[in-house]
Amino acid sequence: MVVCTYVAVSVWFMFHYNYKTYINGNDYSFFTLDEVDQYIGEYISDYSLTLKLRDDSEYRIDTDDIGLVIRPNITAKKIKNEQNGFLWPYYMCKRKDYELYYTADYDKDKLESLLKKCDFTQEANMEKPVNASVEIKDGKSTIIPETEGNYIDFTELCCIIDEALNKGDQLVDLDDTDVYEKPEVTADSKEIISEQAKLEKVLSMKITYKIDEISWELTSEDYGDWISDISAEKIEFQKDKVHEYVQNMADRYDTYGVPRNFRTHDGRIVTLDNTWYGWLIDVDSEAEELYSVLEAGESVERVPIFDCYAAVYRDGGDDIGDTYIECDFGQQHIYVYVNGEQVMDSDCVTGSLADSGKYRTPGGVYTILYTKTPAVLIGDDYETPVKYWMPFIGELGIGFHDATWRSAFGGDIYKTGGSHGCVNLPLSAAEQLFNIAYEGMPVVCYY
Repeated sequence: MVVCTYVAVSVWFMFHYNYKTYINGNDYSFFTLDEVDQYIGEYISDYSLTLKLRDDSEYRIDTDDIGLVIRPNITAKKIKNEQNGFLWPYYMCKRKDYELYYTADYDKDKLESLLKKCDFTQEANMEKPVNASVEIKDGKSTIIPETEGNYIDFTELCCIIDEALNKGDQLVDLDDTDVYEKPEVTADSKEIISEQAKLEKVLSMKITYKIDEISWELTSEDYGDWISDISAEKIEFQKDKVHEYVQNMADRYDTYGVPRNFRTHDGRIVTLDNTWYGWLIDVDSEAEELYSVLEAGESVERVPIFDCYAAVYRDGGDDIGDTYIECDFGQQHIYVYVNGEQVMDSDCVTGSLADSGKYRTPGGVYTILYTKTPAVLIGDDYETPVKYWMPFIGELGIGFHDATWRSAFGGDIYKTGGSHGCVNLPLSAAEQLFNIAYEGMPVVCYY
């Protein structure tokens, strides 16, 4: 009875797979040959390869599209022939694995022709990947992530499909392959992280400009978009942008030659047009220096390079200050102020108005160029020694000096008997002024 049962079971296993029979990892225990043959046949007859694209759309390649013929490496019968039905008790404890794969024969020219007609391989429909970069927005460095694009390497696509066909794969997610061109630099790359760190350091730089009592800061919000290149060696700035900034600075802060209102000793407001005086930034030199400062990347305080200087610089544009010499040519009188207090005054005689004002002393704002004692004044028709000489218009040789040859000062003397342009003073007044005056002291002249 036992023997008959054993034989009967063994005969049954001659037409069925033994227990623990696995094909490609799938359990086919007790399957018949016909069932496995049917599975293989249906797989081959229903086979198609689906490509999943980056935009989640899909494209299917059917066997007829490329003349595909699929052949399995083994048959259900061959697998069964490797099993002995009479040894079924042995297989109850032992797992048996089989690898089923397929060989694909197809027309490669047809495949290439098919793929070249697809929308997703057309040059017009593909975008190249873009590397990650570091950009400056609102004075701060920002990493702009890479963009993957959807540009397909056609040769790689054909190789991936060939491999999938020979493996019998039915779905290939192209995003999991090397079909799409990849950006060379990504947001998490050391190159980008290092570039951002270097840029952050530069963008933390502040350049504090100061002109006497006023100051302002040049920060990354100003110079951030001047940066043209970032490399391991240095950060480069656009020189034209630097120059433009300095020119704008000069346009805003220069006072040289600018008409200004002045409150006189008696409270009148006069407009001074002829001003050979004031702050004048040397734009080219300052632009070069600022460029060097920016390249160094360190926060600094600096005063612009000037061609001309004034006594002070205050909010509102006052550059004369509280210490100056005021010359009221209409009244032929000078007033001297130190720290806002009048410390002396004196009658004077200025340039003659005769001969159509040939020697008329020009109004305006000037500075004491230097002081000298004694001195000799030399003109076309004179050579006059003086004890105190304080020039303020160098080009015209005009200044303050004593005039001991005069017995009177002030009044209307200047209209017909004035000087060659200088401001003549009594000896005592000239001495007093000489002891107060200094190089750069403002001189305000008006009628």
